[in-house]
Amino acid sequence: MSKIPNQPNQPKDGPGFAPARSFFRHRNLSWISVWPSGWVAVLLLCIGLAKPVAQPIDGDAVTVQLAKRSLLLDVHGRGERALAVGDRGHILLTTDSGHNWQQVPSPTRRMLTGVFLVDEQVAWAVGHQSVILKSGDGGETWAKANVENDPETAYLDILFLDAKTGFIVGSYGKFLSTSDGGRTWTEAKQDDDPHFSHIIPAPDGGLWLTGEFGTVRRSGDRSRRWKPLATSYEGTFFGTLPLAKGGAVVFGLRGNIFRSEDGKAWKQVESPTQSLLHGGLALADERLVLT
Repeated sequence: MSKIPNQPNQPKDGPGFAPARSFFRHRNLSWISVWPSGWVAVLLLCIGLAKPVAQPIDGDAVTVQLAKRSLLLDVHGRGERALAVGDRGHILLTTDSGHNWQQVPSPTRRMLTGVFLVDEQVAWAVGHQSVILKSGDGGETWAKANVENDPETAYLDILFLDAKTGFIVGSYGKFLSTSDGGRTWTEAKQDDDPHFSHIIPAPDGGLWLTGEFGTVRRSGDRSRRWKPLATSYEGTFFGTLPLAKGGAVVFGLRGNIFRSEDGKAWKQVESPTQSLLHGGLALADERLVLT
């Protein structure tokens, strides 16, 4: 697959990998964990400027007292259990809905950018240099699930629809899928290769995929076919909130927000901020929260 030049998405916005996205659900409450947006956005945009630096020799992450204050890029949870991942392979675990966090051993020092808790036992994490980690005990212990060491590949998000069906997306159009619970992963070749930053399921059973250069794609058949959607924006989208009837809200750099009721016609939503928007949550009363 051809590589695109490592350059800014557009002069106003600059480049960027997927920033911190963080939410998990507990009983009837939805929680959003927010880190200081200013320095997180700056750090992440700087991270996206350069290709990942190869680490010929990987090792276990160092256990440090201030891991909770390090750069954390993603969090996901079920019930009272949640996992957060970030810089230097740090993995944090909470079993009380986020009141207390502890660092757990990690078999990598590479930056981790995505995490997903499939159920109370199985969890996955992905990151730079194509690292994929798996846990079989709810995030207490981890092991590498692949041997690939591609210094130019950064996996940026991971999603499982059920115990068997999962997806990983990342830099340069990387799109992996599994139908056997992660024992094997198949790479889908793309006609182009933008960085994919976020993949999320929709209420109608479809999937939404967003990324740089205004990339918004929708699939109604679990990624077998993707339909590109035009929003008139050429910057980077970092997230999607699917709506009923095939619609969605997409958001990204410089506070840009676009909404569609059917996935066809898009309208830019007036935004109160020019800050980078990197996470979102749909509340039970149909209100939307963006961070």
